[in-house]
Amino acid sequence: MRDLNNNVVKTIARWCLVLQAIMISSNAVALEEPGYVYMNVTIRNAMTGLIRPEIVYRCQSKRKDYGWHRASKPGAQFSFPIILIDGESKIPAIHICEIRSALGKATLVIENTYLDAKMCPHSSCAHEATPKGIVFRGLELDFKELFPKPKPVEYLELPWTSWPNRT
Repeated sequence: MRDLNNNVVKTIARWCLVLQAIMISSNAVALEEPGYVYMNVTIRNAMTGLIRPEIVYRCQSKRKDYGWHRASKPGAQFSFPIILIDGESKIPAIHICEIRSALGKATLVIENTYLDAKMCPHSSCAHEATPKGIVFRGLELDFKELFPKPKPVEYLELPWTSWPNRT
């Protein structure tokens, strides 16, 4: 009788271990399914050669307001993280950034997709406030080739809108 109880307990213990292993492996597959990608949106002050190189900016999305920030010297930057999901690669994360300086103001709409996050890891792409306006410095795909490769680009995204005259 004692051997029979021992065998039943061992069999139940084995089945519990097998079920636990199946549950752990199925949870691991469920967690890996949507590929999450983390990306930083970076805004940098590059207002060199001015008496007042300070910029003030505020970024917000549909779900979060990052508040007002001040970059008083050239080289100062602000980054905020966003999370993009692989399955939603066609749905961009949209952020609206209002940037102000002594030269004027600019309202920048930043749309990031899963592909952008793969090409610009760890704040390697930035939106810079320069005396000309807002300049994008980063990587973009070169579709002139058969197999597109990322290439470094720099272009003016948005010029400054001058302040209204006050009398």
